[in-house]
Amino acid sequence: MTYVLIAEDDADVAELLRQVLREHLDVATENVANGALVMDSLVARRPDLLILDIEMPGLSGLDVFDLMRNDRHWQGVPILFLTALPEKASTANAPAGIHEILAKPFDINRLLAMAERLMAGKRPEVAA
Repeated sequence: MTYVLIAEDDADVAELLRQVLREHLDVATENVANGALVMDSLVARRPDLLILDIEMPGLSGLDVFDLMRNDRHWQGVPILFLTALPEKASTANAPAGIHEILAKPFDINRLLAMAERLMAGKRPEVAA
C-alpha cells in the first residue's frame, strides 16, 4: 500500500490530512509532530510521499530537507512542503520535480492533485 509520512505539528491539520488522503487516495499514513522524529520514521519505512511542514519543533522542515538531500538514500523521496510561509520553502534547493509547495490555508483538491502528481513521479505544474 502507498505510504505517506505527514510531518505536521498542528494536530488538527495533521488529522485533516490523514482523513483526506486515506479517503480520496487510499493510502496509509503516519504523522510525526516533531521535526527531530522525522528521520526516525523515514528509517523505519521509506515513504512514497513526505508532507513536510516548515515550522516544527525539534528540527524545522528545511533542516529535515537538508538532511534528506545530503543522504543518497533519501534522494528521490517526493516532498510536499505545507507551510504558512511559502517564501521560506521556495529557498529549498532540490532537483525540479522532487518537491512542491502548498501554502496554508490550502484547498483540499489542490492538495490531492499535488500529492497524486508527486507520488506518480510527475513534474510540478508551472503556474500560468
